Amino acid sequence: MAISDSLSIQKNSTAEQPYHFDCIGSIDVHASAALDVLNAVPEKSHVVLNFKQIERVNSMGLSLLLKVFENWESQSITVEVLNLNRMVSMLFKITGLGRFIKAGAVSSAIGAAKQINPQAPIHADGKKPLFASIGGLKDKLNFVASLQTGQQLTGWYLLNTYLQRRMQRAIHFEQSQEMQNEAAIDILFAKPFEACSIIQRRGFIPLMRPLAEADEVVLLTRADDERQLADFAGTSVVTAAEDSFVYLLGRFLCDESGLDSSQFAFHFSGNEIKSLQMLLKKKVDLLFMLKKTYQSLASFSRNNVRKLDESNTDFAFHIFSISPQLTEEGTVLTKILKEMSEDETGKGILKDIEFQGWCPVEAGELAMLKSVFERYTVNKMAENKP
Repeated sequence: MAISDSLSIQKNSTAEQPYHFDCIGSIDVHASAALDVLNAVPEKSHVVLNFKQIERVNSMGLSLLLKVFENWESQSITVEVLNLNRMVSMLFKITGLGRFIKAGAVSSAIGAAKQINPQAPIHADGKKPLFASIGGLKDKLNFVASLQTGQQLTGWYLLNTYLQRRMQRAIHFEQSQEMQNEAAIDILFAKPFEACSIIQRRGFIPLMRPLAEADEVVLLTRADDERQLADFAGTSVVTAAEDSFVYLLGRFLCDESGLDSSQFAFHFSGNEIKSLQMLLKKKVDLLFMLKKTYQSLASFSRNNVRKLDESNTDFAFHIFSISPQLTEEGTVLTKILKEMSEDETGKGILKDIEFQGWCPVEAGELAMLKSVFERYTVNKMAENKP
């Protein structure tokens, strides 16, 4: 079934529910005009939103809903959201939008499960910092990228050469796991939480993100393990990193399935290939993996694992950002990335790095992603206090 890119809102009122609205389609960056009808609700009303025909809500859509809910809250308007699908329900919990819903009147999709705040897991190994901070800048610009699949590596070196030629600057490229000196990073293509961290701490400027690309998670076990997901209570789990949206999303996916993810014994391998090896060597029984990595696995590896569940949230994404000291270079870099899909060489490189193109990071979707990162960071700090 094709997913609609538009949203329509139809009033379906009764004497008992004068402000009942059926929402149809997708809630995304294009939904602003359709959502305007909701601003006409009078103060102290009770609103019912029926999401039965909502196909998709992404990060920008959640940002627009947040504005509506905050406006209603200031006018003492309560809201009841009905018939959320599993992914939209999970996003309401991850982002905290569930707090706006009237207590006792929520749909079963939100009310039946607890509001989940990530708890400190049982660690099977020591904690690692997100970045190591060491002083000293290099003469040339340092470009660090977090690859989504191993097959992209050649393409990223080609992209670095392309950027050097177009920007007329010397640029040194490294993969993120090889880069230990955070203070030397000038240009960064990073995972969602890595990007939020450096934007928050060092004021990096978000520029662009991959077009039509979102970070999703798959839950994997070995092919010969016949258990269903519900049978993995208290199991051992491996994923690449704790400071990762994949880790957070995997936990929420398990919690939505009735498992208590705080009871898992987590291993953090450092990268997804090592995680896969640990699963296949029976050191763990469950793997949280980036969906794009899973899709790019060789047939031999794919045949040795079994997919238990997967997300389809369309919420988080990798981000291209640049040091705040390089605003002029940032303007040039944005233009180059935006025009890559119109240039024959650029098209070839995009194919190699497995992207359709680049688009700007919308302020609303970045705000939602940062809010999740901040909630997650605060929760972890509170839980790790002695």
